[in-house]
Amino acid sequence: MIVFDVINDEAPLFIEAARLLPSVDASKKDILFVTEGNRWRKEANNLTTSNRLHFFDDLDKQSIDIEKELQRISIDYNNFNIYSSDRYLINKNRVFQKKMLVYTYLFFEKIFNDNVTHYFTTGIAYTYNLISFQVSKRFNVKHISFYGIRLANRTAISFDNRNTFDEVTELYDNFKPSKVTSEMYKPIHTFLNKPVQPSYMTNAINSSKLETIFIKEFFIRFRKFYLSNRHHYDFFTRNPFELGLFKAKKIVRAKMVNLLHNTIFDKVNKKDKYYIFPLHMQPEASTLILSPFYVNQKECIINISKLLPPDTYLYVKEHKSALGQHNFKFYKELKKHPNIKLISFKESMFNLIQNAIGTINLSSTVGLESLIIKKPAIILGNVFYNDSGLTFRVDSYSQLKEVLKEINTDNYKLENSFENYDERLAYYLYALEEKSYPFEFNVAKMDTKKKVMTKNNIQAFSKCIEKIMFYK
Repeated sequence: MIVFDVINDEAPLFIEAARLLPSVDASKKDILFVTEGNRWRKEANNLTTSNRLHFFDDLDKQSIDIEKELQRISIDYNNFNIYSSDRYLINKNRVFQKKMLVYTYLFFEKIFNDNVTHYFTTGIAYTYNLISFQVSKRFNVKHISFYGIRLANRTAISFDNRNTFDEVTELYDNFKPSKVTSEMYKPIHTFLNKPVQPSYMTNAINSSKLETIFIKEFFIRFRKFYLSNRHHYDFFTRNPFELGLFKAKKIVRAKMVNLLHNTIFDKVNKKDKYYIFPLHMQPEASTLILSPFYVNQKECIINISKLLPPDTYLYVKEHKSALGQHNFKFYKELKKHPNIKLISFKESMFNLIQNAIGTINLSSTVGLESLIIKKPAIILGNVFYNDSGLTFRVDSYSQLKEVLKEINTDNYKLENSFENYDERLAYYLYALEEKSYPFEFNVAKMDTKKKVMTKNNIQAFSKCIEKIMFYK
């Protein structure tokens, strides 16, 4: 049996792609769709579903010993505290957190114990994703998640929880300099001649301009929250007033940032020696899941600045899509440090990297751009292009200190640290293109639905699923 996670906003894409699978019947028990309360109930109509929250109701009737189950889970899964990996669960009280953790383990243990071969989910971004991955390993179920990548309208797959792309890595492991052709260098030359924004940046909502979408979204969420018999264990359906207030504040702050732009952001000086740190969106999987020990970006930035030579700056570039996310206190506290400069979201990242010593980031694709431009990419989290073997992957500030010492030597070149750098990069980009899939995997919401839910995109996604089902 094949199981699809249709809890999140990618659900419509999953459902329609599954209906097209030639080797299974989505209306029968060949496929099981995991749902959440009333979420996507209409879209999953006439399909075989297992409602996670209704299963929780059944567990309530059994008077589960939560503390005893937590002890068992800790032993069976060699577990760690994963409450903080969830942007919603972290805000709940301790009793609720523990119950949700235990119930989720019990749910997936039941599901995967029923002759399941494959479990398809979104990119791992929540506690329940991490739990489904852990349980799948115990029951020998292939756990497949999807990630959009730096290449336009292409998606890669992962069989683990570290944002690594197994098929890409498998091909890249066969690297030999002799295998690299002139054709493989074309993506590098194309990017250097005409750099483009990643598709996720192009698709992202500009919070200072799309008030209409937010207003429409408010009324949709109002209906789901108050008028659709929302389940008491449903923490994905956020209170529309709470969310509306959050987004309203973000819009106001974004407009204020634009108004006070020249006061907040520092001018770029080509004579400066600097590293770039791109601010990451929060709360997102990029920090909560992929770099959980550096979730506090402000403290992370300040700690990095302390490791730099006195004549070197840390350029902290604001994220275009996060405009309005940070309050003025955040900016003010960073500007207290003389070797930290705040850089406008309007500045070209390509130009900034070209003149930088290198980049330091958690899990941003800025590091991949850095590799292409031949600047050192220092990574503090898990990101797919770490598998290229061309990044400086560090796990602590002490390691970061040593890497900075290495890079800051006179006449430093990447070739000093990485043998066959040019060939490896060309071959890695080739592997990334060759072993990714030609469709866009994204949420099917008002601003993206028209693109994501096209016939061609759904068909391409379905073909990808079919191929994975027969992957060794």
